[in-house]
Amino acid sequence: MARAQRLGTLLATIGGIWLLGLIGMLPLPETVQTHIWPVLPLLFIVSLGSYAFINIGYNLVAFRECPEAYHELMQEIQEAKDDLRAKNIEL
Repeated sequence: MARAQRLGTLLATIGGIWLLGLIGMLPLPETVQTHIWPVLPLLFIVSLGSYAFINIGYNLVAFRECPEAYHELMQEIQEAKDDLRAKNIEL
């Protein structure tokens, strides 16, 4: 629960700072306040999505083979087939 509270507090703080900048309470240059500041949440979401996409893609490329797990899975499949055959169930 502590991790969720920290995340909630962080998001509320960041959201509050963003909202203060959006309504003009933070001293920001005019260009930043009118053109950049309103799209920061969208930029954050796009950056997070890009990070997730790259991370998943990298882990798929660098996936390590697990021959022990493969042999264990094939043994379990064979045991299941033998068990079904013993119960007269055709595959």
